[in-house]
Amino acid sequence: MRIKSILAFALAALIMTACGKTEKASDEQAQASTKETNEALKVVLTGYFDVKDALVSDDAAKAKEAAAALVISTGDYANSLNESLNTIASTDDIEAQRVAFETLSMNLYDAAKAGGAGMTIYKQYCPMAFNDKGAFWLSNEKQVLNPYFGASMLRCGSVKEEIN
Repeated sequence: MRIKSILAFALAALIMTACGKTEKASDEQAQASTKETNEALKVVLTGYFDVKDALVSDDAAKAKEAAAALVISTGDYANSLNESLNTIASTDDIEAQRVAFETLSMNLYDAAKAGGAGMTIYKQYCPMAFNDKGAFWLSNEKQVLNPYFGASMLRCGSVKEEIN
């Protein structure tokens, strides 16, 4: 009788230990997957900021170059971002680039909000963009530098949201 109790206790301890290891391994896999996602999103956001900065500087050639570079790095975000990026990369018309940038910003906002890139991002809004329709963009700095107007109305806009 005593031997059965000892064996039952040892079996229960073994099962509990195995379950703990499985749970720990599962947590480690989830953390690794989240970190990988965050790094991918961080790469995309960094490329997006290059496109934004080029539009802020009224530099269509640089925006074109930055968009072409980012298309290669979008990975899991390609379906939602590459159409806008290809439009920006295929034209020297800065107004057409700015229209595509608005769509790019809306699609990337959803990813940034859901994925968390491990960096602070600011959602900024200009009520005068596109004939007073208004449009937002994402920035890695709190200071408003408007990509829709560039130098002509560089500071038009405000910070609407801080995403961490």
